[in-house]
Amino acid sequence: MSRASLRIAAGALLAGVSGLACAQAYTENFDNVGLLAGSGWVIQNNSQPLGPNSWYQGIPVNATPDPGPFDAFNGAPNAYIAANYAATTGSTGVISDWLITPNRTFRNGDVFQFYTRRPTTPAGGTEYPDRLELRLSTNGASTNVGAGASAFGDFSTLLLSINPTLVTNVYPAVWTQYTVTMSGLPAPTSGRIAFRYFVTGAGPSGTNSDYIGVDNVVYTPYVCPAVTVTPSSLPDASWGQPYSQALGQTGALGAPSFAITAGALPPGLTLGAGGTLSGTPTAIGTFNFIVTAHDNSGCSGSRPYAIIVAPLLPAAPQNVTAAAGDAQVVVDWQPVSDGGAPPVTYNATCSGGNVVSGSGEPPLTLTGLVNGTTYTCTVKATNGAGEGPAGVSNAFTPMGNQTITFGPQSGQTYSPGGTFAIDPPASASSGLAVAYGSSTPATCTVSASTVSIVAAGTCTITADQPGDAAWNPAPQVSQSVAIAQASQTLTFPPQTEQTRWFAAGSAFAIAPLASSAKPNSGAPILYSSLTPGICTVSDTTVTMVAAGGCVLAADQAGNDNYAAAPQQVSVVLLVVPTEADLWIQNTVDRPRPALGDTVTYTILVGNDGQADAANVRVLDVAPVRLDPATVVWQCVEAIGTTCPALTPGSAVLDATIASFPKDAALHFEMSGEVIVAADPADDYVEFFNIASVALPKGSGLTDPPSNNQSSAGVQVSDVLFADGFDEAPPAR
Repeated sequence: MSRASLRIAAGALLAGVSGLACAQAYTENFDNVGLLAGSGWVIQNNSQPLGPNSWYQGIPVNATPDPGPFDAFNGAPNAYIAANYAATTGSTGVISDWLITPNRTFRNGDVFQFYTRRPTTPAGGTEYPDRLELRLSTNGASTNVGAGASAFGDFSTLLLSINPTLVTNVYPAVWTQYTVTMSGLPAPTSGRIAFRYFVTGAGPSGTNSDYIGVDNVVYTPYVCPAVTVTPSSLPDASWGQPYSQALGQTGALGAPSFAITAGALPPGLTLGAGGTLSGTPTAIGTFNFIVTAHDNSGCSGSRPYAIIVAPLLPAAPQNVTAAAGDAQVVVDWQPVSDGGAPPVTYNATCSGGNVVSGSGEPPLTLTGLVNGTTYTCTVKATNGAGEGPAGVSNAFTPMGNQTITFGPQSGQTYSPGGTFAIDPPASASSGLAVAYGSSTPATCTVSASTVSIVAAGTCTITADQPGDAAWNPAPQVSQSVAIAQASQTLTFPPQTEQTRWFAAGSAFAIAPLASSAKPNSGAPILYSSLTPGICTVSDTTVTMVAAGGCVLAADQAGNDNYAAAPQQVSVVLLVVPTEADLWIQNTVDRPRPALGDTVTYTILVGNDGQADAANVRVLDVAPVRLDPATVVWQCVEAIGTTCPALTPGSAVLDATIASFPKDAALHFEMSGEVIVAADPADDYVEFFNIASVALPKGSGLTDPPSNNQSSAGVQVSDVLFADGFDEAPPAR
């Protein structure tokens, strides 16, 4: 006996009732195979090659002239149906010979039974293996078995295979009953069951295929039993509490599924298909509903239930905190669930120096406490179910709050080692003593009520009162005192020379220098010019730029404690000079030459005045006693100016000096040969070379005339011979 599971697609759902089951049931003993078609049976031989036989009436052992291999299982000896090797031909044929049962609506639990056998193999004989398949079609009344020996058409579900590998000693040699119970159908399904005589290597000469018989086929439809849902009642639930209850059943075929078919579960609960009722109720009350269990064959049973969901007392409030104040407390807590019975109200009670209580939502302020006394508070919640347990706060001590009054302080000025008193003093509303301090120790320090100055800046004085057993510390109060920088004093006396002749680029030293009164910043005194167009200053040296008032400034920088000193000035008047003191000097190297000698004059010209002169004229005409052809002029040296261009071959020096500044000088030389005078009587008379220097006409300068002209005299010597006689007069 064997069983097979079905895995098929859903079909039409048909109600299983006992009347329908009786109408579908059948038993076929094959008393007359010729009448099968009238009962809805179908025979189809798809063997390849096709043989002369298909399913036919069984042959009993007493048949004449050809007896059969065995008699029927029951009834007449030939009351069975048979098939054999002649369904195909040759030795390699494939037998696919179908015997299809009537159309029925199947459901899980239906039972299909039949008997089958092969001939008994005689001793020393040969067994030719056979195979029989039992197949299912769920396609209604279809008899489609496909085309060809290997096809099976709509009969795709193999329910049973006897000797599937075609070996000997497997197919029973005596009548043997096989039973198949339907399972795996999602719902009642219309279809057919078919026998398939299926042998390969078959035929009269084949190695397989012999003779088989089928008898006493019985189809028994499944009848729904009484399905009872358990338990008979369910436990009640509590609001907000997890709930779980497993439902069961008796009588169902296979694993049932559960569902609510009337009424409603409490909100928050669900029923799983497997029968587990679970969740967390979110509403209170009585909830009525019906649970129905369905099995795999469409059978079902129901039971009504009622669940009462009761409310919960509120839980103890959590995270209760008490924040102390001045004779009061602020109590806070985490609100609790309403337990399904709103509203929730709260009451807080605080005990210590006395007892105070109050109702309300968090945070809740309670007054009337005694400062300096330790308290604890309890909070209870109440809903429609009653009052819950208490949540307990931290211990706390209410304290009085105090303030400090501290008036503005007067400003101060930095002085090394300086101090001042705190005035007005600070006072606390508690009447307790106030302590002073400094939050700017780099600027000031405090001892008692005396402030010591450390540096200039903002001195922040703090006033504190730390409190006592009944008073909280007072909030710190501060006052800022401005410590001003100390001043510095510079003294810059008038300059020793308050008026100076201007000369562009010339320099002079500042004298006297400025001085700074002590104490001071220690910074150096720096000098500058407030009139850079007139003069510039580097360190203590002044350089002239233009004529005018040269304003010299003295500055001393400050630091953190000293302000910069007020700038002091001293004025030097730079005056453009108007006097050019021109001078000229004329000398000769041989004041007593002989006739025919060459004499050389040196003419020096200079400017000893304060003014720079321009276009100065130097004039010198060579004496007539010098041979003009021998006169030579040259500029030997120039100091502070340049030599003028001279006219070659000229006996006259008439030069204009374009620039002849203060302290400039020129060195000219003139040489020539002494000749006789025009009048012989004058040959030995002294003659002079006169040189002059002068400013140009219209010059704005003055020049003292005392040294503008210079002469050098020459007198020819009256030469005596060695014998004491006069030299002969020169030839004319």
